[in-house]
Amino acid sequence: MYYDLHTHTVWSDGELEPSALVAHAARAGVRVLALTDHDTTDGVHEAAVAAYELGLQFVPGVELSVTWQGLTVHIVGLGVDVANADLKQALLGLRSKRLQRGQAIVQALEVAGLGDARATLERAGIVSRVHIADWLVAEGHARNRATAFKRFLTRGGVGYVTGEWAELGETVAWILSAGGDAVLAHPTRYRLSGGRLQQLVQGFAEAGGTALEVVTAGLDAGEMGRLARLAHRYDLYASVGSDFHKVLPWRSLPGGLPNLPEGCRPIWERWSLPSYAQEVC
Repeated sequence: MYYDLHTHTVWSDGELEPSALVAHAARAGVRVLALTDHDTTDGVHEAAVAAYELGLQFVPGVELSVTWQGLTVHIVGLGVDVANADLKQALLGLRSKRLQRGQAIVQALEVAGLGDARATLERAGIVSRVHIADWLVAEGHARNRATAFKRFLTRGGVGYVTGEWAELGETVAWILSAGGDAVLAHPTRYRLSGGRLQQLVQGFAEAGGTALEVVTAGLDAGEMGRLARLAHRYDLYASVGSDFHKVLPWRSLPGGLPNLPEGCRPIWERWSLPSYAQEVC
């Protein structure tokens, strides 16, 4: 697969610097790469420059947090103008919400006698529960990140704080106003029934959404086929993305993905790719 349109760096909850992500993707055979950090575009310029130097086509992107029927879902914006005033203001608001949630989590952990995690709030990138989970591991409260989430940061845990994000239609509008395409990220990961997933996809399409992420890490052929049929039913394009965060032997590397199912309309058919790199370099 030459396309990977969903990746992360240290500016959100990934572990590689933007230039290192690009180099890693190039070694894996990626030829068209999007950087889609959560609620920030701060790594886009560095990634675009690195992609230009290595001969990769680069797509500036972002992944936005959405509250839909009490559930957090993610919308990827591809080909966005990172200088767009409306998008920049929206991202500031989302990062402020993240910081407020982080402060509430840190306070709850301290009240529970687990120690002072305020240093996790001072990082340069966004504040994520992942960073607090890593602090819990470093302090010996959990064996690994997954255990930290299960014991402390999910519903019922002493550090669980709900996130209240933007609405679905509002988020899609921000992406479209910035000249981008809105993609519903990893739809099967929300553990929705068939009916609710269809309701989400329909609402996304009616809000002006562009594409479904049909191919992502961990899906089998049946799941990809199901998403391809949903994309066709609601007249949506199809996207691909590893949702890459770190180098792990059990997870797809950038580019290590199957092809789109037959009959899908690839989202890149809408693009003039070289212009993206020129705009952000």
